[in-house]
Amino acid sequence: MSGPVIISVGGGKGGVGKSTISANLGAALVRHGHSVGYVDADLGGANLHTCLGMRRPAVTLQNFLTGGCKSLADVAVETPVPKSWLISGAGEFLELANPNFAQKQGILNGIKALEADYIIVDLGAGSHAIISDFFAAFPHNITVTDSLPTSVENAYSFLKSGIFRGLLRLFPDRDDIQALIKAYTNIKSGANAPTLENMFAQLEARCPREVAAMREWLDGRRLFLVLNMIRGQEEVMVGEGFTGIVQKYLSVPLRYIGYLVYTPEIRASLRRLGPAVLQNDRQVAECFDAITRNMKAIIAGVKADL
Repeated sequence: MSGPVIISVGGGKGGVGKSTISANLGAALVRHGHSVGYVDADLGGANLHTCLGMRRPAVTLQNFLTGGCKSLADVAVETPVPKSWLISGAGEFLELANPNFAQKQGILNGIKALEADYIIVDLGAGSHAIISDFFAAFPHNITVTDSLPTSVENAYSFLKSGIFRGLLRLFPDRDDIQALIKAYTNIKSGANAPTLENMFAQLEARCPREVAAMREWLDGRRLFLVLNMIRGQEEVMVGEGFTGIVQKYLSVPLRYIGYLVYTPEIRASLRRLGPAVLQNDRQVAECFDAITRNMKAIIAGVKADL
């Protein structure tokens, strides 16, 4: 690997299990022989350290933003997961929840310079600009949702916001293109809603280079879907249908890579501090092993085992 594979983990709704998925995915990657870094970018409600079985770290992103630590690597602490470290967003510094542009860029650039085979960036819930910026900054993302219609709808909003935010960031000085992109972001979803391809068609004649740049950015995305709290095949089909909607309206493949089943045993194991993958829970381990294998295969350009 020439550099770390950075994977953001997000979704549109709180409580769907993003931090749990992040913690266990990292543990599964370690079991596959990789080193892992965790970054808790849920700046308003960081709790990834709890999912990793840790007390709140003594140093966090707060120390980096206030200048107490000069390098982002200086706030990384070891976790109970072997071969892994954590940069936590926990803290009482109010500015941490809404960093300014320079602070945000400092975090994003710092993450790219960190050392690990894989870096998992745990995002906050929703479609706030800071969350969308973190989504857009890295080419790999896992969107987590359960099968409830509200969760799926919010997951779509999360992806739409992140993709359009990424397109906006390509043209910071082009007010005309930004205005058109923003106009599309304000159109509500529905059977007759225009697609991203409609926007490209509207722009193609007068801005062919810019449209080519947008398509190139989209082609560089590797977006994955993980379903949580699944009780049966019908709920898996909900997720698979969701991938088709994303492809149609947002012009980018959302690759379904696996699910975490819902059982009382798994819920009990997830309540215990620390990743359930490391607690000898066979069902959890099998679910995350499949998710990890499928994700790695797609990143490597190999057909996933779905």
